[in-house]
Amino acid sequence: MTHFKHLFKKITIGNTELKNRILSTAHQTNHVINGIPTSDMTAYHVARAKGGVGLIVLEAAAVHTSGMLTTHTIAGYDANVVPAYSEIAEQLHHYGTKVFAQLFHGGREVVSSDYRNAAWAPSAEPSLRFGAMPKPMSLEEIEQVIDGFARSAMLAKEAGLDGVEICCSHGYLPAQFWSSHTNHRTDQYGGSFENRMRFILEILERVWQAVGEDYTVGIRMSSDEMTMDGTTVADAVNIVEYLVDKVRVDFINVTAGDSSTYAGSTHIAPPSPMKHAYLSPHGFKLRMAGAVPVFIGSRIVDPVEAEQIVASGKADVVGMTRALIIDPEMPNKAMREELQSIDACLGCLQACIGHYHKGLTIGCVQNPVTGREAQLLPLIQRPKTKQRVLVVGSGPAGLQAALTADAQGHEVTLVDQSDTIGGLLRTMRRAPMRQELAETMLDNYSRKLAQSNVTLRLEHKITPENISELQPDAIICAVGSRPYLPHTEGMNDSRVITVDTLFSGRTMTIGHRVVVFDFAGDWPGIEAAIFLAEKGHNVTLLSAKLHIGQEVHQYLRNEYLKKLYQLKVQLRPHYDFGGIHDGRVIIRNLFTYDKDELTDWDTVVLSLGRVPNIELYEQVKGLAPVVRQIGDCLAPRTLEEATYEGMMSALNIGTALPRTHV
Repeated sequence: MTHFKHLFKKITIGNTELKNRILSTAHQTNHVINGIPTSDMTAYHVARAKGGVGLIVLEAAAVHTSGMLTTHTIAGYDANVVPAYSEIAEQLHHYGTKVFAQLFHGGREVVSSDYRNAAWAPSAEPSLRFGAMPKPMSLEEIEQVIDGFARSAMLAKEAGLDGVEICCSHGYLPAQFWSSHTNHRTDQYGGSFENRMRFILEILERVWQAVGEDYTVGIRMSSDEMTMDGTTVADAVNIVEYLVDKVRVDFINVTAGDSSTYAGSTHIAPPSPMKHAYLSPHGFKLRMAGAVPVFIGSRIVDPVEAEQIVASGKADVVGMTRALIIDPEMPNKAMREELQSIDACLGCLQACIGHYHKGLTIGCVQNPVTGREAQLLPLIQRPKTKQRVLVVGSGPAGLQAALTADAQGHEVTLVDQSDTIGGLLRTMRRAPMRQELAETMLDNYSRKLAQSNVTLRLEHKITPENISELQPDAIICAVGSRPYLPHTEGMNDSRVITVDTLFSGRTMTIGHRVVVFDFAGDWPGIEAAIFLAEKGHNVTLLSAKLHIGQEVHQYLRNEYLKKLYQLKVQLRPHYDFGGIHDGRVIIRNLFTYDKDELTDWDTVVLSLGRVPNIELYEQVKGLAPVVRQIGDCLAPRTLEEATYEGMMSALNIGTALPRTHV
C-alpha cells in the first residue's frame, strides 16, 4: 500500500469514520419499485462494499411527493423505506462501508417516465432542457418541502444509515432558490443574497433538529454550473462561506453542471474524451473557503489520480463512481497494488446513466454483471464441467466470451484472422472523440488476456477442416460484421468510401468537399465528419434521423454538437442517400420523399449500417455439441449487446444441455 498512503488513510466526516477516501456518489440504479429500494439495489451496493469502497451515498431520495424526479425515485419521505434502508445498511456495514442517503428535490427538473407531476420552484422560470414550466411555490409548500427534508433525514437515521447528503447540485431546488437567475420572489425567500439562501439554511437547521448532533449531514453542490447564467466558482465560494458561518456543515460534495441546459447537463456524468479529474482545482477552492472536508468527483477513474488529489489537499474524499461501476473490486485491488488487474472506465455512458435515461436498470458495457448481481453471481459461482472452447473472432464479443470461459475453468482457444485483437475497436480507436473509449477497452482486454490461460492465435483463419484438429466441445462465433452498401446507382464510383475505410489507416485521397451520410444516428458518421473537418475539409453531415446523434447518449451528443458547430460542419437531418447519377449525389427527404441533388462535392463517406458475417456460423454449426453465434455476427448492435452475449454464451457452457444458438 506504499503507493496509496493517503487514499487508504481513515478520516472522520462529521460523526462518521471512513476506512478510506474512496466514495461512490449518488447515482440512479432504477432498482426501485413504488419508491422503495429492491433487493437488486442491495446486491448492487454489496458488491461494491465487498470490493472495499469506504462510503456509498445512495441514489436520490425524494423528500416530498412533488420531488419525485422519475417514477423510479426513492420515496425518502415514506416510512416504508426504513426496512429497505436498514437491510442495505446492515449488509454494507458488514464490510466496513458507511452509507449515506441523498435527500433530493428537483424543483423544476421533472423527468418522469410515467405521470408527470407539476413542477415546483421558487419562480416560474422554465427548464430549457426538459421544457417544464414550474409553478411558484407558496409559503405553505415551501414549509412542506423543508419538513420533508427533516422527515427524510430522520427516517434515514432511524434505518441505521450513517448520514445524509442534501442535494443542492445541478440546478435542483435548493440551487434554484439561491440563484438570482431562477429566483425572482419578492418575499423573505427572494431578493437579497441572504433571502435567497434562507431556503437551504432552514433545511439544514431543520434537519439537524430532526437527527440530533450525533449524526453526519453535508451538502452536494455544483462548483460551476458550466452554463449561461449559471452559478460560477466565485458564487460557490460565497455560498459555502455563508453557510458554514451560519450552520454546521460536515462536508461539501463538489460536482459541476446544471440539469436544465444541454451544455450544463453534460457535467452530471461527463463522458470521454472530457479531461479526467477536471474539477479538482474547484475542490481545493471550496475546501479553503469552508474549512470543512470536501469530496470531489467527475471522471476520476484511476486510484493513482485519486491518491494525488488527496495527497495535494484538493479533496479529502474522492468520488470514483464509474470506476466502481465497472470494477467493484477496484479499492481492494489498489490496496493490494494489483493495478494491472483493475478494469478502467470507458467513459461511454451507454449502460450506466444511459440506462437511467431509458428507464432501465443500471448496467455497464465492460462489466455485464453490473446491476444484475443478484441474478448472475449465482450462475458465475455454479460448478462447471471443464470443456474445450473455441472462440472465433477477437472483437469485444469474442474477447468477453473467451475471458469469461477461461475464468470458468474451461480450456479456451481464441482465434482471429487479423494480426491484432479488437475487431471494430481498431476502427473506433482512430475516431477523434471515441479514441479514449477504444484504447481503454483494448487495454482492459489486453491485460486480462495476458493474465489468463487463453491460447491466442492471430492471423489464423478458421475453416470447417481445421476445426476437427481442435476437437472443441463448444464453438462461439463472434466474427463481427461489415459495412452495408446500398443497392443503388453510383456505388462503384471511386469517390465513395465507407467509414471503415476512412479509419482503416490506409493512405487515400479525400477531396476538399465531403458529404457524410449517417444512417443510424450513432458515432461513426459524426466521428467521420469531425475527423475530416479537423483536417480542413468542407464537410456536410446528412442524417436519416430526426436529429444529429439521435442514438448517442445525450451528454456525449452535447459534446458532439458543440464540436460540429465549432468546426462549422453543415448539418442536415431527415435525408438519406439516394445514389449518384451523372456525377450528382441524390438525397431524399424522409418526410416529403422529395429528391434533391448535390453537385458541389468531391468525396462521399457512407455510414449506412452493417451486415452480419453469418457465413462461418452456417458452416460450423454442426461441428461441435454446442455452437453459438454472438455479437455483430448475430445482428449488428452496440458494444453492450456484444459483451453481454459474450459473457452469457460462456457462462452457460458446461452447465446445461447443449444448445445450437443463443
